[in-house]
Amino acid sequence: MLDPELLPVFVLGAAALAVTPGPDMMFTLATAAARGRPAGLGAVAGIISGGLIWTVASALGLAALVAANPHSLMIVRYAGAAYLIWLAYRTFRSLNALPEGEAASDLISAFRRGFVTNLLNPKIGLFFLAFLPQFTNTEIGPIWLQMLLLGAIFFAIGTLVLIIVALAAGAARDHLARSPQWRRRLNALAGTAFGGLGLRLLFTGNTP
Repeated sequence: MLDPELLPVFVLGAAALAVTPGPDMMFTLATAAARGRPAGLGAVAGIISGGLIWTVASALGLAALVAANPHSLMIVRYAGAAYLIWLAYRTFRSLNALPEGEAASDLISAFRRGFVTNLLNPKIGLFFLAFLPQFTNTEIGPIWLQMLLLGAIFFAIGTLVLIIVALAAGAARDHLARSPQWRRRLNALAGTAFGGLGLRLLFTGNTP
C-alpha cells in the first residue's frame, strides 16, 4: 500500500527530523530530568497521542479535498514545498537555538500537557499536510490510507527517539545545553531535510 521507491526516502527524512531538538524533545527532556523517567514517558505518550489525531485529521481532510477537486493534491504539494523551504530558512537562521522546555509536575500532567499542546498546535497539521502527501502515490491506493500508514511510521520513529531521550534525560539535556556544535549539527541536519524535501516537491511536479 506504500510506494517502495519512496518509503526509504521517507524513513530517512523522518529519522532526521526525529533526532533534531525541538519543543517536543525539550519538553520530554525537561520533564524526565526534573520529574523522573515515568513522567518523561507520560510526556512522550501525550505528544504522540496529540500528533496521531492531527495525522488522522490531515489524512481525512486531504482525502475530502482531493475528492472535491482532483487537482488539489498538486496544489497541496506546491504549498507544502513552500512551507518546508520556509522551515529550512528559519532553521538555518538559528542553528545555535536551544528550544525552551518547561517540566510538567507529574505523569498525568505530563501526558495531558503533551497531548493538549500538540492537539492545539495547528502548525503540526500544516506540517503533515506538507510532509506526508509527497510520499503518496495515487496509483497504489487511497491517499488517506497511505497518509495514515506514513503517519504511523513517522510516529513510531519519533516515539523511539523520545523514549530514548526520556530514559537518558539528564545526560542528554546537559549535552544539548553545553554543546553548541552538536546543536548546530542537528539543526543543520533538520534544515537540510526540510529544504531537500521542499525542493524535491518543486522539481518533481505532479510526480509523487
